[in-house]
Amino acid sequence: MVMALVVACVSVGALAASSAAIVPPADCGTLTVKDKRYNVKADQLRCRTARPHAKRYLATHVRPTGYRCRDYGAQTKLKFRCSRGVKVFFAIRR
Repeated sequence: MVMALVVACVSVGALAASSAAIVPPADCGTLTVKDKRYNVKADQLRCRTARPHAKRYLATHVRPTGYRCRDYGAQTKLKFRCSRGVKVFFAIRR
């Protein structure tokens, strides 16, 4: 009886540990700002929220309230990345 209980507990623990999955950021489509095209992606954030934030940041460099943003410039295709906790959105130059 005790052995069956131990086996059941171990198998439940193994199932719980293997159920976590990594989900890639959502592709929110392409924006054109100042005659340049950008692909916007969002993680843990809706696209209908991320797209206006990205467009405003690309046009004016005004970040959304509570977000920390980093520009990457000419170093890479990644133009900027803004985050607030687990919520992240960014733009890739196309």
